[in-house]
Amino acid sequence: MLTALDFMFTPFIACILLLGITVYFGIHVIKREIIFIDISLAQIAALGGVVSLIIQKSYGTEGQIHDHGSHTMLSYIFCILAAIIFALLKNKKVKIPLEAIIGVSYAVATTGTVIILDKGAGGDVHIHDMLAGTILWVTWHQIFRLFINVAIIGGFHFIFRKKFFRLTDNYLENKDSIKNPILWDFLFYFTFGIVIVEAVSVGGIITVFAFLIIPASISAFFADGWFSRILIGLCVGSLVTILGLYLSWVMDIPCSPTIILFLGVFLLIALGLKALKLIGK
Repeated sequence: MLTALDFMFTPFIACILLLGITVYFGIHVIKREIIFIDISLAQIAALGGVVSLIIQKSYGTEGQIHDHGSHTMLSYIFCILAAIIFALLKNKKVKIPLEAIIGVSYAVATTGTVIILDKGAGGDVHIHDMLAGTILWVTWHQIFRLFINVAIIGGFHFIFRKKFFRLTDNYLENKDSIKNPILWDFLFYFTFGIVIVEAVSVGGIITVFAFLIIPASISAFFADGWFSRILIGLCVGSLVTILGLYLSWVMDIPCSPTIILFLGVFLLIALGLKALKLIGK
């Protein structure tokens, strides 16, 4: 039992940190109805990482530059460009829905990533890690980076929470509820992108997407207020993480797919409870 606790402790801490920030952003995403923004930004960040890898190989510097640091820098640059585009395209004069732009950007970024990795050695490994992540083998160095990231971005959003809440609550009505809405929209997408870069490097695109959408969706069934929904999402996500990691250890199966499966089960349970509540009325 102690061996299991020792082995699963670092993945558990990583999952809790991921939940701590993704639940919050997930509520924003659901309220804005831009569900695929997470997976799109994650893929754009991944494209930046593989472009960095190609640059290193071209100049013969592979192995001399810290992989994570150099890949992260270019991923941030790609996310800044995406944030600028998404913020500018949220305009009344633009007739194309932002969700369509997000979907196109995901498709293009995914295609570019696959093409680049297909020409490199070990491309299949890179694709697997990009999608599924390596959360079971997360290191304390990665956890520390993630903690700093969550603390800074979380603190920024807490300080300016009223602006971000108001911007999201009025997002679909296209109301300019605050001054400089494009600037604040850019800050939202950019900080979201920074979180995604670090989160995907730990949990992978699919796991982060599940953490972002499912706990926030469950919370939407039972609460309307921001803080209530955040609390419900964190509680559900933490419980699912514990169950998923335990089952992963006992049955010797990958932990990320197990956690995602449990999240799906809890979503179905929440949907059933909501349906019973509506019938009872």
